[in-house]
Amino acid sequence: MKVYTKTGDKGTTSLIGGKRVEKSDIHLEIYGTLDELSSFIGLLKCELPDEEDAANLDKIQKILTTINFVFACPDEETGRRFQFDIENIKWIENQIDTISSALPPINDFLIPGTNKTNALANVCRTVCRRAERNIYRMEILDCQKDAAIFINRLSDYFFVLGRKAELKS
Repeated sequence: MKVYTKTGDKGTTSLIGGKRVEKSDIHLEIYGTLDELSSFIGLLKCELPDEEDAANLDKIQKILTTINFVFACPDEETGRRFQFDIENIKWIENQIDTISSALPPINDFLIPGTNKTNALANVCRTVCRRAERNIYRMEILDCQKDAAIFINRLSDYFFVLGRKAELKS
C-alpha cells in the first residue's frame, strides 16, 4: 500500500465518514495541532528520568489518538463511533493533583527554560493551549465536549510537570 493517495492534491481531504473539506478546515487544524503535540510529547519523554512520568506520557499519547478521531468527525452520528472515556479526565486531574502536592507555592512569574525538560513541558503546554483555542473556534458536538475538557486539563498537567522538572535543575 502506498503512503500517498493523491486525493488531497487539490487542497481538500476527507473527514471520518467521507465528507470532503478544505485542508484549512478547523477539524484539520485541531487534529494537526494535536498530532504536533503528540510529537513534542515524544521528545519530552526522551528527557524524562522518571519512568512513571514517561508511562503517563505514553498514556496521554494514546488518549490523544482517540481525541484526534473525535475531532475528525463532522457530525454527532459519526462522532458517536469514537466515544471519549470520561475517566480520562479524572485520571489527568489526579495526576495534576499528585504532582502539585509536591510543589512549592508560586511566588513569581515562571519563565520556561530552567532546564531542557522544563522547556519541553512548556512547549507541550503551549501547543496544547493552541489546540484548545482551535477547538473552541468550532461548534463543539456533544460527543466532543469531554475531549475538549481533557485538553484543557492537559495543558495544566504540562504546567505542573514543567514545574516538577524545574525543581530538578
